[in-house]
Amino acid sequence: MATEGIQLRVVDQQVLATLDRIERVATAPGVIMEAIAAALVPMVQRHFETETGPDGKWPRLSPRTAAKRTGRSQRGYGHMLRVKNRLYSSITGEATDNTAAVGTNVAYAAAQFLGATIQMPAREQDIHLGKTNRGRRFVRASAKRKETMRVTIGAHTITIPARQALYLNDADRAEILHVAEDAFRAEADQASGARP
Repeated sequence: MATEGIQLRVVDQQVLATLDRIERVATAPGVIMEAIAAALVPMVQRHFETETGPDGKWPRLSPRTAAKRTGRSQRGYGHMLRVKNRLYSSITGEATDNTAAVGTNVAYAAAQFLGATIQMPAREQDIHLGKTNRGRRFVRASAKRKETMRVTIGAHTITIPARQALYLNDADRAEILHVAEDAFRAEADQASGARP
């Protein structure tokens, strides 16, 4: 502090309270981290909706996967990782005093996000066939008038390509900076009594 010359001392309680609040937010930015964590969730969900990863569009589903039935209709090529919305809706944000994170607790998320190669061993299995007006079709084990056959399925490999959704692009980074600035400004304005 200067001993000679002009000195300015701030004695306004409102200004001192604002500076105090800014110092607390700067040393323990938990409020800002909570705002960032809340903003991360829709960012990640947007990646699901646009089906994009850090390297561009996700790999297309295999024709076999797209032809599978979900309920009464075919799976199709649209809405990857969102047919039942289990993974999409499990995305949550979490914040501490100095970190903001987003993630999921779904067990298969790592295989979907990072990709996986699964070795399936050979096995035997019962299949149940019933006669319909369109020929023989798969039916449930509980169906009446069914024919049960024992089949052998050979060893095979299932490859799941990586469909990364937990990443930040340039627009996400800019949005995080904007959220942090707004949260910091709101904390300072709250202490000073000003309106944003």
